[in-house]
Amino acid sequence: MEKERVKGLRTVHRSIRLLNCFTVDETELSLTEICTKLELPKSTTARLIETLIETEMLQRNDHNFKYKLGHNVYTLGRVAEKSNDIVRLAAPFMKQLREDTGESVTLYKIERDKRICLERFVSNQPISHNVTVGTRLDLDIGSAGKALLAFQDDLFVEKILKRQEFYGRMERLWSELKEIKKTNITKSYDERGTGVNAVSSAIYNMTGQVKFALCVSGPSVRFTKEKMDRWGSRVQKDAASISSSSGYEPEVKT
Repeated sequence: MEKERVKGLRTVHRSIRLLNCFTVDETELSLTEICTKLELPKSTTARLIETLIETEMLQRNDHNFKYKLGHNVYTLGRVAEKSNDIVRLAAPFMKQLREDTGESVTLYKIERDKRICLERFVSNQPISHNVTVGTRLDLDIGSAGKALLAFQDDLFVEKILKRQEFYGRMERLWSELKEIKKTNITKSYDERGTGVNAVSSAIYNMTGQVKFALCVSGPSVRFTKEKMDRWGSRVQKDAASISSSSGYEPEVKT
């Protein structure tokens, strides 16, 4: 009985890992590609795939024989979206911020060692910065990433910053994160090499943890340092309002 239970849990775990192989950048994968990502034999992977196809969690593309997420995954995604309070609470602030700044506004969530785009309202201007919902980005690059990272525990931060040790940036980033924690305003200037500037602020949940960040971003030729300085306090204010709507009550200093 215990062996069967363990086997069942292992199958569930492998199935979830398989579904997580698909990303915004890799929407279709071959059997070989999935095997490589999971580090599992083809026979085992093929059985998992067949089960997921039967439950409509995966579907096969008969033209190139690759696999992609199925109808039921999208259905569950819509259910999750509807039940996601933070998106619902943040949306009015994000829409107004887009109208006032003329730039794109994005909501990020920290997830493991990355940040993921939960929602975005794209600028109405002909040239704009657009991050697709579901995109995963680093925590140690970009204003939203560092806005999230600054409020995590030291062990987690050290783990993330370790890769910057090779580039000699680790000490400078530690210092930058300490300053961010004081002001809760984070600015980045073309840090990802895409010609984009951004200003962000962390959002607290009801238990006082930082799991989300609000970001305004735009082309560096238009969203200049002067404009970022002007809108930084507004982004912080809106992030604080979203935090309050989430049930967060800041400590009163005496």
